[in-house]
Amino acid sequence: MRPINDAFRRFSSFWLGDQGLSAFLLLLFVSLFLGPFIESLPLRIVSSLFFSFLMISGVVTISSRPLSRFIAGIVALAAIILRWTDRFTESHIVAIWSAVTSLMFLALMTGVMLIRVFKSEGQITRHRVQGAIAVYLLFGITWSIVYQLFDLSLPGAFTLPAAHHLDATARQETFTYFSFVTLTTLGYGDVTAIHPTARMFVIMEALMGQLYPATLLARLVSLEISNRQ
Repeated sequence: MRPINDAFRRFSSFWLGDQGLSAFLLLLFVSLFLGPFIESLPLRIVSSLFFSFLMISGVVTISSRPLSRFIAGIVALAAIILRWTDRFTESHIVAIWSAVTSLMFLALMTGVMLIRVFKSEGQITRHRVQGAIAVYLLFGITWSIVYQLFDLSLPGAFTLPAAHHLDATARQETFTYFSFVTLTTLGYGDVTAIHPTARMFVIMEALMGQLYPATLLARLVSLEISNRQ
């Protein structure tokens, strides 16, 4: 049992340290940008495996407290099970609950990562900067799931290109694309929000995309100055 405990301790220490922020950013990039280039079912399963491992690593990253990890682990486990079930079924209820549990976990993960990035103690290392980039990507992914929930709960909340030809995976990728277009305030106009509540969330994401980089830069500069002093 001691070798297992030592291995788990090293694993936890890695993910709770600054290196874990860099590793988490790498997993985000792989799970986010791998999907659009994948067409076959086996490779899409590999993409889902990366997303599952992303959630597992997120549980370890969240906190060193057992209770916090237990709660996050329950939510992540439910999200992983429902995501895999949704992958092989066409149940509308499963799709909604999969989106809900994924949204809960990603929102929790985003909050924890924000605390770690903006904490007062410690130097501003490249790992913390990469963690800040990971938070920015988490914003985009989290809002894409919000839009997916609107699409599932309120049909017609968005205008999608060739919507009748898009399967569930393609629609999810479309909302991921729309989320990052909104977050960066590009606004190509090929996907638009129709429902008033959906429009409100689109505005909130656009504001977040503008305010977060400015706030982050000011915070990191102030922390670096105070650390040098």
